[in-house]
Parts: sequence; structure tokens; C-alpha cells
Amino acid sequence: MNSKEVLSKYKPIIIIILLFSVVFFLRAQSVYLDSVPDDYKSFYQDQNGLPYFSEMDSYYNFRLTQNYINNGYLGDTFINGTPWDLHSYYPQGRSAVYSPLIAYLTAFVYSIVNIFTNVPLTTVAFWIGPFIASLCVIPAYLFVRRITNDYGGITAAILIGTAASYFSHTFAGFFDTDMFNILLPLLVMWFFIESIRADSIKWRSIYAALSVISMLIFSSAWTGWWYVFYLVIAVSVVYLLVSKYIFGMDTFKSPKGYSSKKDWFMDQKVIFSVVIFVLASTILMIISMGPTGFADSLFGPFGFTTIQDAVTGTSYPNVYVSVSELQIPSFSDVMNGAGGIFALIFGILSVPLLIWKLKPKNDNKDKAKDTAPKIKKKPRRKGRKNKVEPIKEKTERITVRKDPKLLKMKKDYVLYLVLFSLWLLITAYAMTKGSRFIATFSLPIALGAGVSIGLIAPFIGKYIKNAKYCAVVILLLIGVVAYPAVSGAYAISYSVVPGTDDSMYDSLGWIKNNTSNDTVITSWWDYGHLFASAADRPVTFDGGSQNSPRAYWVGKALFTSDENLSAGILRMLSSSGDLGYLTLENYTKNTGKSVEILTKTLPVDKENARTIMVNDYKLTAVQADNVLKYTHPDNPTPHVFITSSDMLGKAGWWSYFGSWNFNNNSGQNYVYSAAAANTTQVNGTTVIQGENNVVVQINGSQISAGLLYLDNSNKTQVMPPHKLTVIQGNTTTMDQVVNNDSPISILLIAQNNTYATVVMNKELESSMFTRLFLMGGNGLTRFKLASQKSGVMVWNVN
Repeated sequence: MNSKEVLSKYKPIIIIILLFSVVFFLRAQSVYLDSVPDDYKSFYQDQNGLPYFSEMDSYYNFRLTQNYINNGYLGDTFINGTPWDLHSYYPQGRSAVYSPLIAYLTAFVYSIVNIFTNVPLTTVAFWIGPFIASLCVIPAYLFVRRITNDYGGITAAILIGTAASYFSHTFAGFFDTDMFNILLPLLVMWFFIESIRADSIKWRSIYAALSVISMLIFSSAWTGWWYVFYLVIAVSVVYLLVSKYIFGMDTFKSPKGYSSKKDWFMDQKVIFSVVIFVLASTILMIISMGPTGFADSLFGPFGFTTIQDAVTGTSYPNVYVSVSELQIPSFSDVMNGAGGIFALIFGILSVPLLIWKLKPKNDNKDKAKDTAPKIKKKPRRKGRKNKVEPIKEKTERITVRKDPKLLKMKKDYVLYLVLFSLWLLITAYAMTKGSRFIATFSLPIALGAGVSIGLIAPFIGKYIKNAKYCAVVILLLIGVVAYPAVSGAYAISYSVVPGTDDSMYDSLGWIKNNTSNDTVITSWWDYGHLFASAADRPVTFDGGSQNSPRAYWVGKALFTSDENLSAGILRMLSSSGDLGYLTLENYTKNTGKSVEILTKTLPVDKENARTIMVNDYKLTAVQADNVLKYTHPDNPTPHVFITSSDMLGKAGWWSYFGSWNFNNNSGQNYVYSAAAANTTQVNGTTVIQGENNVVVQINGSQISAGLLYLDNSNKTQVMPPHKLTVIQGNTTTMDQVVNNDSPISILLIAQNNTYATVVMNKELESSMFTRLFLMGGNGLTRFKLASQKSGVMVWNVN
């Protein structure tokens, strides 16, 4: 066998290896932290030299995997027979019933790798995502190649492997369940379609079994598995109806012509495949997750349709309004997330192209003429129409039906037409519930784009007879379609910066080594999973519990100017969690009134709080005591509060929730703008100008400041601050109201002959976050700085 024959024989394998290598190494590029200056890269790397995880959910998955390896289950303990996670949403905790595949698979790979060498779990977790995600190119290539050609398969594989919505959650260092959300549904559909297409009962059964196994695995990877389950059923039913009653194909037959129902069932490709799929999948998933768990998941679509409704209409503000993945995407979001404008166009174009392929072609007519029996024309009689043309049309239909290859091809086109039409419609609807579903939409788009290229390729060949030139033109077309996705993937991987750094990690290490095991951590929710994992301490608020009343209470603790109220909120949350405000609301039946009572009582001691509840709000003594044991516990749980530099950029959200008005159900976004500043000397006056357009002038003991802005006539104006605060070292040297009518306040921070300027809405000037993080806790008595690293402060709360 010569090299040309070897290349031809193993071409699919070579193509698959190349495709996998390209998309994997694009994902692996993130390990180099190319966008971070060399001098700072170590700041973002752990003790093993790998970058920290890029996203906080990765730390939740990592902790559950550690639990599984150490304990044999995902949680910290069992409560009423259910695995329970007490590190999250403390003190109540929450169920650790979770899609377990990521933990099972990572633990398995970790155990296998460590038979041969010593590899930390963090290393396995760091690399398993890009490896699993890159495998999607294999079924994508084979799926589309089957109905078209190599060109179509290559296009589909590249697009699905590099689609931004998928790639941005599966590069090296992103350890989350997203790695499964394209590969597994693709396997389910690919195997199921192959089951329908298979001629022998043996292969039909094998492919149906593989589809069922893929469905079972997918159900253990993501709670949204049900959409693929329903898609398989919908495709089967619609295909049977469309093929039979629109295209006149014999895709299913009456049982009357069979000796038994068994023989009939075995001969019905689609019915056999879908029945086996539904029954076997249902049985296996019931065994895997239990009847209740299966039923709850299967009815997921009914809750799915109300995702956007859940953002509004609640008494407490709903934190989901701040989660970008739950916002309805714009067209540009969809276009970029699905692989670019050309991927989107060619993906949708697959539907009309498949319809076009189903139209009768001239070559079919020619074939019909050649194979049709010769019909001798009779002399045309006066008053009678010539019957020859209708006979030709009938002969053509008969001939097409008798050509098994042509009929099978037509059936395949109808099957793919139904599949892509329904897949695109279902996933397009899903995107109206949040941008997180762009990735599911990108799957049929990528496959459809591959089908389009594959169907167009032979058409190009008709006009470019030279095979080499034709291949070049087709490859250029593939390049045009795939370039936006590939370049976008490279840009994502190139620009990756880990989600945390040495300062935060060292601060959490300090907590782990210097506090008791029952110490509770509170901060804004984004870093909660990291806190629980790295400090090995329970947290009150994290990414798994952000949609709760705690969003308001933690936001209030940050936004309020009342130190005693802030400390009281933190004491209540860390000691009793939700029980204080829920018990009170059970008596008042009014969220706003309960919040008003707690705002008055949390800042004062227990006796004064009891007096206020009984005298001012007419609670009985028993009711007041029932609330106070949760809001003012005799033995509060030890707790710490973390403020960090990232919370400057998130102020718009924690202030929105913390300023929530329960009368009109609205909040206000207040923001900071912090920047480094340059210093110059002008005629004996020190002029400090921040990159945020803040200008400060210091002349002896006289200090003035303002914010530069352009008025309507494009003239530069200076807006004076409501308050000007100056921090030198750890001392507040100035804290003065300048202009009562100004909407902004300015803070100047001087440290070791360097300056930083902060401009903020005046509503933030006395907030606890400002006083803690920006002013270093000056003048506070309830909060004591326990640990400080660059950009991170840990506070003991008395």
C-alpha cells in the first residue's frame, strides 16, 4: 500500500487528530497568561505554578470533588439521608445533590494518573475541561461528514470547537460542567440519527443503545438534560409525519402486512429507535436519580420558561438581575457567541439548502427517461388530449421510488431538515430566557453551517473542473466562515486573567490558619465559593445562594453608614442565617415592615431591641423573644467580614440591593471610579490629576478638588464635590463637606508619595464599604482589621 492509499484510508483519523489538536491547543493557550506582564504572572499562579482558576464556580466543583475523594460523597455530611453542604449558605447549608459527573470523572482521572506519577488534584481539574470539551470535534465531524463530505465535517468541527459561548467556559483553568454541555447532547443526537439510518437491526440497536448511554451520562452532567430528551422525541414524531404525509415516503407502515406485531416493530426504523430510546433512557435515569428526581428534572421546562419572570415581582430584590448569563442577549451577543456572522448565516442556511436538495433534479428526470419503458405514441385523435406527458411524470415518480440509494438519500435529507429546523427553533427560544443558552444554540448553528458548506462544495465542483483549484476555493470558503470563531477563541484564550490572585489566596490562608473551624465568612457573593474552598470555612453568601434575601442584607451591611447596623446584620446572618427575618415576617406578614423593625433593632442591644419590638411595633413578648434569639444570640458564631478591591467595580449592584425600597420595589445603583494619579508642581501648588478626571490642588494647608467634565458647549468645567476626604497613610487628615448640592464626593488617598483618586456618588461617601476598604476602618469600633494584603482586608466583627 503506497503513501497515497494510506493517506486516503486513514484520512478521517488524520483529520480528527488535527481538529482536536487545534481546538485543544487554543484552549491550552490560557495557561501562559499572555495578557499579564511577565513580572506579574507569578501573582496569579498557585504553588504548583499553574494559574488560579478563572471563574469562581470552578472552586465549588473543586471542593465537591475533594469531598468525593475524601468522603465518598459530595457534601460535608448527611441530613435526613441527603448529602448536605454546610460550607455554603451557612448555617442552614444546602443540599449537595448535584450533577455528579464532573466530580466522578475528575476523581477517576486523578486516581488513574496518580498510579503512575504524583499529580495534584488542582492540575487534573485545570486540564480536564479543555480536554473533554475538545472531544466535541469528533462527533461533529463524523455527524456532518456522514450526510455531506469532509469539507462539511471539518467546518462543523471547527465552529463547534471554537464557538465563543462554549470556548469561553472550557479553556484551561475553567473547571465547570460546561465542558459536557456540547459534547454529550451531540453524542445523543448523533447516535440516535445513526440508529434511524441503520439498515440492519443489529446496528440500529447498537446505535440506539449508545444514544441511551449518552443520555444517561448527560443527565448526570447537567440539570438541563431534558431538552435533548424532548428534542429526540419531537424529531422522531415530526419526521414520521412530514416524511409520510408531505413527501410520501414509507417511513412507517401498517402492521397489517406483518405476521406479528413484533416483526412489524422490528421493521419500523424510527419507531423502533425512539421507543427503545425513551423506554431505556427513562428506566436507567429513574434508577440513577430516583423516580422523584427524574420526574422533577423531566418537568424542568415548566420552570425554565419562568426564568425571566423570577427576576421581578418578589418582596426582596432578586439578585438574578445582576447575573449577566440570565440577561436576554442582543443580536450581537448571539452572533459573536455562535461563531460569527458567517457561521450564523450558513447555520440557518442549512434549512433552505436541505429543502432545495429535496426538489426534483433534472438528472433525476433524465434518469427516469432512460429507465422508463418506451411508450409508443398513438395518433392524436381530434378532441382528445395527448396522454404521453402524464405517463412520463408517473414513470419518473415510480423510478425514483425504486432507486433505493436515491430514496435513502431523500429520507436522510428530510431527517436532517426536521432535526435542524426543530433544534434551531428550540434553542433560539431558549435564548429568550438568558444569554447562558447561546452555547446550546451554537451547536445546531455549527452543525448546520457544516451541512451548508458540505452541500455547496459539489456545486462549486461543477463550475471549477480542476480538483486542486476547487479544493482551494472550498477551503477558502471554510476559512471565511470559520475565521471569526477561531480568531475569537484565540483572543479569549490570550486575554485570560485568573479570577483570583496571591493576595486573596494568602488572605484566605490566614483565615484558615488563624481562626477556629466554626468561623464564618461573609462578603459579597461572587467569591463565596473561593472562600469556602481556600479557607475551608463556611460562608453565608455565595454563587449557589445569591438569589435569596441575603442579597439585600449583605448589600445593606455594605451600603449603610451605621456601623452598629452593619455589625448587627453580620451577627444575625452568621449565627442564624435566615431565621431572624423569616420568623419576624411570619408575625408581620409584611416584608417591608419586618425590614423596618430589624433596621431599628439590629443596631441596639437585646433589651432595647425587645422594648422597640413590643412597644413600637406591638409584638408580644413571646414573639419578640422568638425573633431575638436569632437576631441577638447570646453566643454569636465567630465571623469575619472581607472587603476587597473587586467590590469597587461591583458597587453598582451591592448598593442597588442595599438601598432597596420596599414601598416601591426599587433600588439605586451607586458607583465608584478609582484611579492612579499623577503629580505636578505649578507655581508652588501641588496639582494631582487622576486618570478618572479628578483634579486636586494642594497649597500648604489648603486643599481643593473637583471633577473635570465637558458641558453642553464642550467647555471644560469643574464639578466641586459634596465632600472631600483625604487619607494619608492610615490617618484621615480631611473629611469636609464642600458643596451640599453636588451629586459626587471625592476621596484622595496618599501612600508612600503615590496618590489615588476616587470619585463616587455622594450616597457612598459614608457607606461601610467606603469607611472599611477606602478609609482603612478609621474611627470604627465594631470592626477590627485582622489581616491586610494588597487589595484584600479581613475584618473581625465585635
